[in-house]
Amino acid sequence: MTVHTILGNQLPATRRRILIALKEKGAMSADELAERLGITPVAVRRHLNNLEGDQLVEHTEVKRGPGRPTFVYRLTDAAHRLFPSNYDQLASYVLRAIQQLFGPEAVERIFEQRRQELLRQYRARVDAERLPERLEQLTRLRQEDGYMADWEITPEGDYLLHQYHCPIQRVAEGCGAACAQELALFSDLLEAEVARDQHQASGDPTCSYRIRPRITRPDC
Repeated sequence: MTVHTILGNQLPATRRRILIALKEKGAMSADELAERLGITPVAVRRHLNNLEGDQLVEHTEVKRGPGRPTFVYRLTDAAHRLFPSNYDQLASYVLRAIQQLFGPEAVERIFEQRRQELLRQYRARVDAERLPERLEQLTRLRQEDGYMADWEITPEGDYLLHQYHCPIQRVAEGCGAACAQELALFSDLLEAEVARDQHQASGDPTCSYRIRPRITRPDC
């Protein structure tokens, strides 16, 4: 497998080779990397400095006999995430297996539990008095979680929450419970009526939610 196949073109070729070497061999010094890659230690250190600046490698000092300690470099968690993974496929398989073994209700309970956990995490940070302010707080949380979210007010006075990226889209495409629980989560947090206008799992370019204040019905 080539350097380009593994990491695409996200980084210059030599830096990709350094990351792959650290992935294959674990922690290495600049001299060890230079020998493995066939380039000078000075060049390796220059690339390592750039990779550290990008928070893709980190170093520790290791004592290897007499003399000054050696800097040993290893990948950060962010660098590990650059390498291909099959988490989506595995998660989809596990959910299908759970459904086959224990029925669709088991899958629904899993996503219900996830909603309750997110509700607990988000509740402390979605606490404004007015709906627009709560929506702004929720939007910031979704941005932090990788959903590329924003919101707007329509000419009719409704609010629209847009999510342009869904980190769990491949799982959600095969599991309606994931999206149903997301809808319930937003309704609980915003204390509002929430309906889905667009749905990425159905082929739309974004997931969009129309939000209106809840109607308080007078007592009879």
